Amino acid sequence: MNAGDVIYFVNFEFSNGSKKDKLIIILNNPKSGEPYLVCITTSQHKVWRSKQPGCHSENNYYFIESGHSEFKKDTWIVFDRVYEIPVDKILNSCIRDGSYSLFSLESSLWKAIKNCITKSKDIEQDYIEMILR
Repeated sequence: MNAGDVIYFVNFEFSNGSKKDKLIIILNNPKSGEPYLVCITTSQHKVWRSKQPGCHSENNYYFIESGHSEFKKDTWIVFDRVYEIPVDKILNSCIRDGSYSLFSLESSLWKAIKNCITKSKDIEQDYIEMILR
């Protein structure tokens, strides 16, 4: 799995402990001992989320219209919370739970999303460095 891959993750665990199947995006290519950094996606529209395509770093999301790339629904890539997942947990989820890679984002879209994430004032500098390398 590589940075820019969209993964169907079975029983993704949120920070509050709840679990749900989610599409996640791998944000980095971890070096030895580092975790994967991921963000979640959602197709659930909230009043405060714009449907204007592109970067909304001030609100920590990137919007993709349905049919763009391989997303079948309007999709918000949400990065108000970046999750750390150990490499072995992702691999075990693929083997044990049935998580799998759906597709890789096209390079220009992946570059735009990375650029958007780095503009956010809420992302830790260590994470930004891991995402950009």
